[in-house]
Amino acid sequence: MSKHRFYVSPGRINEGRVSFHKPDIWHITKVLRLSKGQHVIVFDGTGREYRVEIQTITRKDVFGLVREEWEQKRDSSLHLTLVQGIPKANKMDLIVQKATEVGVTEIIPLNSERSQWGTATKHRQEAKVYQRLERWSRIGIEAAKQSCRTTVPLIRPVVTVEQYLDRPPAAELKLLLWEEEQHAGLKQILRAQSGAFQSAAVVIGPEGGFSAEEAQQFQRKEYQPVSLGSRILRTETAGIVVLGILQYEFGDY
Repeated sequence: MSKHRFYVSPGRINEGRVSFHKPDIWHITKVLRLSKGQHVIVFDGTGREYRVEIQTITRKDVFGLVREEWEQKRDSSLHLTLVQGIPKANKMDLIVQKATEVGVTEIIPLNSERSQWGTATKHRQEAKVYQRLERWSRIGIEAAKQSCRTTVPLIRPVVTVEQYLDRPPAAELKLLLWEEEQHAGLKQILRAQSGAFQSAAVVIGPEGGFSAEEAQQFQRKEYQPVSLGSRILRTETAGIVVLGILQYEFGDY
């Protein structure tokens, strides 16, 4: 079995013929230096994997033929949504990467009151959002490939707190990580659950956390404020810790 693994979207797998994405063409031809007749593993993000024989290599395209196909389940049955307040600089890159490795199902970037999202013109802001979403999606795909997942996390469009709460995703467990919470710890909240659940939404603030008004908005929508103890975790750490704990308690760890 080949150790080389690539993501190819379902639309590029047609009647047994596989067309590789442009970034992978460089990797196949210049880095791995694969040649016609060699085999690689392809996954399409829907839970299916393929053994693909490389058939055509040009400067601009690489095509292969499916030689074997199977359904592979390596992802947890626990549907995990990470609602992440957008942090400074490129910290979101690390969050997307590690959350994918832990098994997150979808990530919703949140432009909250204390997010450092900039004040560019509308046109430049839209371009910035598009570029960031494209980047985060690529990072999620690479992390899924590296961790041998068979699905890739869905990176949702950037929303404000109000937009998110207007149409929040359905979740059986809804957690708001808030440093001002003095009583309810994560262990206490999880032990109070009447049984196992299949979905959870975890809301994390950016640097500086959420304002009191934002926390109240979430609580009005039945999000439980929860503390991770006396130590304050960085925003890029908190979500990964909680997702890992949820996978351990209710997922496939």
